[in-house]
Amino acid sequence: MKLFNNVLVVTSLFLSASAFAHVGLSSSMPPNGAMLSQAPTTLELTFTAPVRLVKLTMQDEKQQSVPLTLPSSAASQAEFSFALPALNAANYTVNWMIMGDDGHKMKGNMSFMLHDSGMNTRSAPPMTMEHETSEHTAHQ
Repeated sequence: MKLFNNVLVVTSLFLSASAFAHVGLSSSMPPNGAMLSQAPTTLELTFTAPVRLVKLTMQDEKQQSVPLTLPSSAASQAEFSFALPALNAANYTVNWMIMGDDGHKMKGNMSFMLHDSGMNTRSAPPMTMEHETSEHTAHQ
């Protein structure tokens, strides 16, 4: 009986971890790795399943933070959109941390570059799917 209980516990842990391990960023706007000539007005993150966004930061290559406001709702959702202030020409990195319904946290990042010519207009390029990096973290 003890062996059965151990197998049951290990199996349930494996299934919950493997189910959540596939949740990640499916797309973003601007796309990961994009080289933009026009400044985007919004940052959009789309995940493969509903999650809670626990942390979100955006910085340029000089580590200067760009102000972003997290949603006030703790409800899980798959799509998030944030208004961006006027951006200067720079390389930007967005770091995110999400939490699934099972309490597991994952973090990842995406980046894009805004060229000098992007300082005069604020429309975003067409959306494309890109591969974003993510890593799984233990309960924190």
